[in-house]
Amino acid sequence: MSLASPALPRRRTVSDVMTIHVHVASPRAPFKVLVRLIEDNKVSAIPIVDQQGIPVGIVSEADLLLKERRQELESSEDLLHLRKRRHERVKAEGTVASDVMTSPVITVPAGTPLSEAARIMQTKNVRRLVVVDQRGHVAGIVSRSNLLQVFLRTDEELQNEIRDTLIPALMLSSSAKVRVEVRSNVVTLSGEVDRKSDVEILIRMARESDGVVDVVNRLTFRWDDTIPPTAMFDRSFRSV
Repeated sequence: MSLASPALPRRRTVSDVMTIHVHVASPRAPFKVLVRLIEDNKVSAIPIVDQQGIPVGIVSEADLLLKERRQELESSEDLLHLRKRRHERVKAEGTVASDVMTSPVITVPAGTPLSEAARIMQTKNVRRLVVVDQRGHVAGIVSRSNLLQVFLRTDEELQNEIRDTLIPALMLSSSAKVRVEVRSNVVTLSGEVDRKSDVEILIRMARESDGVVDVVNRLTFRWDDTIPPTAMFDRSFRSV
């Protein structure tokens, strides 16, 4: 009976770092109620949900602050950003959530990896994502600062994970002697492994570990398995 191979470390998802106590409002919520929700709960945005609890938009502090710029927006003749200005004017005149919210809202499932959430925030140029459950209801909110929490993992925690879980799961040769040191979340790998491909895989996987800032490669290898056999034969022939 064969033993199962060790599993790779679990990748963290938005469910691990998101804010789960989320205050929501309906599309008909008055402007003042939205301001009160943000102020009283010390948050920067309020998801707007329909009668079924499905998110249809989000109201941020930036959306509400347009109200203070009504006069400026009404007098502006910025032809270069005409569509944007028109949209901002509509929000500035809004009195309820449906007038001022940003819609459609960008949502992600609770199981979304942190790296994917970060990519979406960057490409969509948003500060937060609404997290939804399997029914499409609001399960939480994940912000940029939430995603950065993973880099607060301790050096000891990262060292143990890479040494005791990651390296055994990659099924490196039992003759491999890899040392792991971590300082300020920068991982240094040293020692000797069998193949050059082992080095490449180990460095890549360590760098992708949640909370790792960088990886310093001080590994050596016994043979280069990335060279095609024909190239090795030609090199040996020329050296004779």
